[in-house]
Amino acid sequence: MNEGISRQPPNLKFSHMGVSVRDLPVMEKFYTEVLGFTVTDRGAIPGMELVFLSRDPMDHHQIVLATGRPEHLPDNTANPQFGPSINQISFKMGTIADLRDLNGRLEAGGASRIFPANHGIAWSIYAHDPEGNNLEFYVDSDWYISQPCLVTLDFEKSDDEIYNQTREMCERSAGFEPFTQWRDRVAKRMTPFMAPPFQS
Repeated sequence: MNEGISRQPPNLKFSHMGVSVRDLPVMEKFYTEVLGFTVTDRGAIPGMELVFLSRDPMDHHQIVLATGRPEHLPDNTANPQFGPSINQISFKMGTIADLRDLNGRLEAGGASRIFPANHGIAWSIYAHDPEGNNLEFYVDSDWYISQPCLVTLDFEKSDDEIYNQTREMCERSAGFEPFTQWRDRVAKRMTPFMAPPFQS
């Protein structure tokens, strides 16, 4: 180990990501009109146009759309639902009802390959944005089970039916425990991010 480097993990947490795009106006329209992001800045550097997007005033940007994506990228060799480089970009939602509402918005807003999924630990919708990036929208459940786990999420069922059927599935599955218990257990293995004191 290099002298002066701490043996503790680095003090960091994930913040935001950039996505290379071909058609910036089309992608901006999808992320603002369908997903509700706000454009916080836009500009250019030599050879690249950028649009900064956020859904949280505490974060100047959560996603950056930047021109420069190659015209043709190969499909993922394991499953074409997932990207060749970025497997997925995931967004947390509040309730199953929010997820159901977004499903309709995605269908009306130009998304493709829409795939609702139940992971036991979460309910998800996977969909491609207009340039084929795989997006996941998810709601955490109240339970942990060993992953990966994937069964189809049926929006023909009511929110209560989805919740109750998922609970029953989880209770029969390997590793089952309340998610709060799992979080307490795994937190002991993680190094927390230490934010500096706020200064005005």
